[in-house]
Amino acid sequence: MYFLYGGKVMKKLLIIFSLLLVFAATGYGVWKVFSTSQHPQINISTNPWVGFTPFMYAQEKGWLEETPFKFIWLVDLSDNARLFDKGFTQGFTATQYELLHFKNKEELTTVFLIDQSYGADAILSNRTLQQLLQMDEKISVYLEMGSLNQDMFNAFIRENGLDKNKYILIDSSQKSMEVMAKSEKPLMIITYEPYVSQMKNKGLNVVASTRTLKTFHAIDALFVKKSSMEEHADNYQGLKAIFERARNQLRKDPKEFYATIAGYLEGESYEDFLSSTHQIQWIGEDVPSPVRQVLKNQNILTNRLIR
Repeated sequence: MYFLYGGKVMKKLLIIFSLLLVFAATGYGVWKVFSTSQHPQINISTNPWVGFTPFMYAQEKGWLEETPFKFIWLVDLSDNARLFDKGFTQGFTATQYELLHFKNKEELTTVFLIDQSYGADAILSNRTLQQLLQMDEKISVYLEMGSLNQDMFNAFIRENGLDKNKYILIDSSQKSMEVMAKSEKPLMIITYEPYVSQMKNKGLNVVASTRTLKTFHAIDALFVKKSSMEEHADNYQGLKAIFERARNQLRKDPKEFYATIAGYLEGESYEDFLSSTHQIQWIGEDVPSPVRQVLKNQNILTNRLIR
């Protein structure tokens, strides 16, 4: 009888002790959330575009650990808008065309310019350009609608004097484009590096790019909420310095740079990666006049860029 009673007491004590541990853990969790909230995290969405690789390098080297920035790595260009509109991010890296497609672009500001595409955005096909121009049948075009892909397609049609009605635009993810690249039917795919290299390796030809199109100029930048920029100006200044430090490492030792970020590049080889770095023009502190003029014509201000 004594042992039975003692067992009940021990059982009650164990329950009480377990509850105390739960309360203690809960209290720590609340404290942790509260303490973290004193230094709010700044979420930036981005993708594997060659011009954004310095952010990858900085992240892999741990240079972002003492900053409030957390980069969210995406593939599809349209995901930037979805995450931003839902309040999951405070900014994103993209071309000015993504900015222009945003519903509430007046909430955003340009922090700093990164590069101008010079061949790394491309239109590919399983036919030659001459064959496409002479073809009478409908041609399927796989692209991300509402992104610079659509603007690039419009420039291609305009510059070649083509009938837009001959083309069927199909809103596609990068993954679905990889599948469609195997089709034998005439098609076009609009994408960016590192995916351009993948498509070329599958046998597709580049029929137009930001190097060949005369009226399409894609300029990449970091865009963030104006309120975030105002509140964390020093942090964004520091982020630019980190970006430039990583970019300098690319110039100094491209092999080490590539080895560090290879996991982000969807299987892109070192040779293809190195080639892609020559298909963009980096933008430093002194923004070229033609770049400023392009952005001015699109009502994108560059007079408050971080230097």
